[in-house]
Amino acid sequence: MEPETDKPAGERPKRSPLALLQDIRLPLWVSLVLLALLILVFVWSRFSGAGAEQRLAQEHQQLAQKLEAEKSAMQREAQDALARQTQDLQVLFGAALAWAVRSAMLRNNLDEVDQYFVELVKNPRISLALLADADGKVLRTSDRKYLDARFSEHFPAELLRGEDVAVHPDEGNRRRLVLPIQGLTSRLGTVLLVYAPG
Repeated sequence: MEPETDKPAGERPKRSPLALLQDIRLPLWVSLVLLALLILVFVWSRFSGAGAEQRLAQEHQQLAQKLEAEKSAMQREAQDALARQTQDLQVLFGAALAWAVRSAMLRNNLDEVDQYFVELVKNPRISLALLADADGKVLRTSDRKYLDARFSEHFPAELLRGEDVAVHPDEGNRRRLVLPIQGLTSRLGTVLLVYAPG
């Protein structure tokens, strides 16, 4: 019996790649070179992956540092804005108190000033309120140890010369609110409040 020849002439039966490799009979050194190349590609991919991970970690750290710096800058800006606003409000309060004290002084009613001071020091943040005349003598105070004393014996004399309501630093975290009291033609005196900001 003759085998059937339905297949066109010249077509070979399909064989596995391993069988083809065996037929080609590659020399051993070519196989070793291919193996070495395969190992090199594997090692290179591992190193490049590790390098990419390291770069990613560095970029992450730089981004975290940048975000922290921006956060700190924003916090400083917010604190500065709050401090400016607080000082503006303190000056506004001081101007109103200065007008009230001025009114009492023009009517020669220093007892009313005493009442203001008693009410002010009820606030735990305010530790001292005093009124000195134009010559620097303490006329009224919430702390009687300053009464009739010279202002310059306990506080800087330049505070008596300021023209505007101003906030000055004091010892520790405290502040001094200095209020010039102006009469119609001359200075009547100066109010000093010592307080701890909130």
